[in-house]
Parts: sequence; structure tokens; C-alpha cells
Amino acid sequence: MSSSLSSSLSSSFGPVELVALAFDAPRIPPPVARAVLEVAGTGAVTLLDLAVVRRGDDGELVILEAQDLGDEVDLVEIELPASGLTGDEDLRGIAEAVSPGTSVLVLAIEHTWSRQLVSAAADADADVILHERVPAATVNEIADQAETAGSPA
Repeated sequence: MSSSLSSSLSSSFGPVELVALAFDAPRIPPPVARAVLEVAGTGAVTLLDLAVVRRGDDGELVILEAQDLGDEVDLVEIELPASGLTGDEDLRGIAEAVSPGTSVLVLAIEHTWSRQLVSAAADADADVILHERVPAATVNEIADQAETAGSPA
């Protein structure tokens, strides 16, 4: 994410993950938009910012930031506490990988559940020595292998 914010600000966000979901369609599928709203509604994560990056079949690139979405994605009803956090540099980088006829939903998601842990660790002068995100497909594959290995033959 772009780091052009002033260091004098005192935001208290937890870790933030930038997620880009690509679809071979001109618009973001409504079930995906609904799932984003449902997950954000649980409070486990906070949707800080969102954008849509689209490359038409003719190769024309369109980047729609949250304030420009209109009815493009049915997520306009959600309040974004850090709209603009996903910077132009981030979106242009994602756009480079977008194939013609593809739309990408870009989400800046705060791991709200970790705020207290992050604060306590900072107060204790702890250092993060590992932060690794493991894709769901990998976790599920490993879990299936472990379950199979543990099953009696």
C-alpha cells in the first residue's frame, strides 16, 4: 500500500491486507459483493477501502475508486473508514496484470480482531519476526493430507 500518509497521524488500525479478486466478467458478481458485506458485518475484519480495476475487451483500462463506484458494485452502502488507503500506485500495479475482459475487486481489509494484540505487543516492545499469509487452497490441501495420513487404513 502506498505510504504517503503523514507519520504525525495517530491511527490505530490493526494489520491490513490488500486483496485483489479477478473475475472473467465485466462486473463484480453480486454474490461476491454480498459476501464482502456479510464478512465485514461480523466485525472480524473492517473493509477500509475498495476499488474496481477493469480492462475491457478492447484493452481500455478503467480504475474506479470507492467514491466513483456508483452502482458498479453493490458495496456503496458500506462506510469506508480509510477510503483512499489503496493508492494509485497499488491500483496501477494491479492493473498491469489485468487481462482484457477482466474485472478485479480490490479490497483493503483490516484484521480488526488483532487490534488488541497488536497494541499489547507494541506496548511490550515486541518485534514481529514472522507474518505469513497462507492461501486457503494450500491450508485445505495440507489439512486433507494430514487427515488422510491420520486415518486408519
